[in-house]
Amino acid sequence: MKKFVIIFGLMISAAIAGFAASEDVDVYAYLYNAALNNSGQLDILQNMSEARLSGAGDFYAKALRKLLSEYKNIKDVTQRNAADEQAILLSAMLGAEKYSQAASDLWLLVSEFSAPLVKAEALMALGKIRAATYLPQVIRVLESLNTSPTPDRLNGERIAFGAIISLEKYGDASGYLPVFFASVGWYSERIKSQALRSLPLIAKDPTPYMLEIVKGSGYDYPTKYAALKTIEATKVDNKDKVGVAVAAFSEGWRGSSTDVQLRITLADMRKMAMGMINRYKTDDESVYPMLERSYSYGYDSDEKFKAIAALASLGTDNSAQLLSKFLMELNNKRVNDNIRQEEEQMVRAIIPALGQTGRILGRPALISVGASGWTPAVRKLADDAMKKLR
Repeated sequence: MKKFVIIFGLMISAAIAGFAASEDVDVYAYLYNAALNNSGQLDILQNMSEARLSGAGDFYAKALRKLLSEYKNIKDVTQRNAADEQAILLSAMLGAEKYSQAASDLWLLVSEFSAPLVKAEALMALGKIRAATYLPQVIRVLESLNTSPTPDRLNGERIAFGAIISLEKYGDASGYLPVFFASVGWYSERIKSQALRSLPLIAKDPTPYMLEIVKGSGYDYPTKYAALKTIEATKVDNKDKVGVAVAAFSEGWRGSSTDVQLRITLADMRKMAMGMINRYKTDDESVYPMLERSYSYGYDSDEKFKAIAALASLGTDNSAQLLSKFLMELNNKRVNDNIRQEEEQMVRAIIPALGQTGRILGRPALISVGASGWTPAVRKLADDAMKKLR
């Protein structure tokens, strides 16, 4: 046996040294077919991989077809493991060759082999050759995995990784949402990070997909919030970002729950949306009733302050009217001496915000500050704000 291995190695070396590329493939094919078992065939494939041959797609396809026909009859564990390694190498090399004629056999590896790494490599190969016929099946593989953790999490992650890379290589918009859901799914950080890196390679503009999630009735609020965070992290136009933010703001008020964690999620989504409206501005007038609601009924004082800041940043007549309304309500409470500590803090945010709008509409409310019994510091804020009105 040892003598055979030495002669075998010499034959390979001679083939590499003495033949042109096409002749090399013929020599390797001869040696492969003469190998006594899967381990021997695997040695040949490993040498071919290291030689980085080109134009060997037809041989790889025939080798894969032969492997598929014989696989079920392999009983020896060592040889079966070697067969799995063969399947991985053949998939990788067929993908590198972009040998589309092998697509149906690559899919058989996904559906019939149990080894996760075999499935993953076959999925990646399908993406590399862009086998359009099997794109829906690849999407279904990832969608199925996204739903819940697999019994063996590592095996599930390996297959998911292959499907994510496959959809990245396909570069088809239909693969965007499954990869997005993988990025926020049950997987480890390695898999989720890969999904995030793959997303811009599938579609440069995520806006339509994120809007679909935020507005869609089939998605839960944590997922909608994740979509908002995703669009904010991209480099799309600010107008597109704020469009998603306005939709998320609306969803944040549409949802309701007695569950504490979900209420926090809804509040966080509203706060983030208001922050984006503050930064990017919007002409959508639907935001004003929502901003008033966040000020009046927000989850906490932070939400109220964010509503005030967004109104100040928008700087419209609508903003000035709402801020004036808020200030007049506080002035009346001050006169009646039933002001709360939180409202004492709120008035110090509303007055400068009203000045920031620059709208003359805010003048009456600011003037009334002086007659409402506020401290000299608050009256000073009102005087400074009035100087900014036009």
